Amino acid sequence: MARRKKAFSGRVNDVDLRLIRVFKAVIECGGLSAAQTELGVGRSTISRQISDLETRLGLRLCHRGRSGFYLTQQGKQALEYIDQFLESTEDFTSRIASISNQLVGKVEIGMIDFSMSDDKNPLIATMQKFREIAPNVSINLMTGSPNEVERGIIDGNLHLGIVPDYQRHPSLDYTALYEEDVGLFCGGDHPLVDAIRQNTELTEEDICQHQLVHRAYFESDRLRQRKQRFPVGSTVYQTEAVLALVRSGVQLGYFPTHCQSLMRGEFFELLPEVFRYSTPICAVWRADRKRSLVLQDFLQLLRDEHQKT
Repeated sequence: MARRKKAFSGRVNDVDLRLIRVFKAVIECGGLSAAQTELGVGRSTISRQISDLETRLGLRLCHRGRSGFYLTQQGKQALEYIDQFLESTEDFTSRIASISNQLVGKVEIGMIDFSMSDDKNPLIATMQKFREIAPNVSINLMTGSPNEVERGIIDGNLHLGIVPDYQRHPSLDYTALYEEDVGLFCGGDHPLVDAIRQNTELTEEDICQHQLVHRAYFESDRLRQRKQRFPVGSTVYQTEAVLALVRSGVQLGYFPTHCQSLMRGEFFELLPEVFRYSTPICAVWRADRKRSLVLQDFLQLLRDEHQKT
């Protein structure tokens, strides 16, 4: 008769917590080999630690070997509960620290690329002031598409996001921060650049004959309607890719007006009175994060800075 695995008792000690964090790091890095640098130990050590965690939990969490690394069905379910557990421990830490008026923990922030270079974005000023009142709280930043940022918030990997206010998810809370000015640009050796330098008067019809860079994620109805007038060009995720294609002279592209001063080479905005528009940028967080005192204080500072700007 096969020996039955010992059931998990429900008690979590310091060793268990360390093993759980190792497992979580391996998942975030995408495998044992990729996690070696992050954890500072060798692949065999990481594999042994995961085995110890599997023994402790009485579960087979993942397959690892020549065929690669992937989660078992039990591992996928366990990961969901592990995320909830780690989030709870973080909330517990911040709540206990608040008793002594000392904020500790971290704030994970996701944002769209090139948003920090906009003077209207209150995030930098907020981080500076938050550092003064909460020096023991670390602030971590990542950039991604609006979809990636919102997914990170929903999954619990991010606490706060800075994204365009295109559509709202029912499980998330939003607050408006500022309006981002967006223009249509050409650059490089694009034919429209020569026309501009020769002071040729361009019409909407002249401009709409040229290919336009498109984004690979959901955009506002207003912007999609604008782009329908152009032949479809390349499809990209990041603003930096739009800037590169425009700078090369290959295609036209929409990007925030404050970006043109950040890149080498000349960019020319096309008929701003026709094509320029503004899009609302908002802060977004998961509704059940409101109980986090660290996030509450950070959001309050963000709102205060927004009011000033």
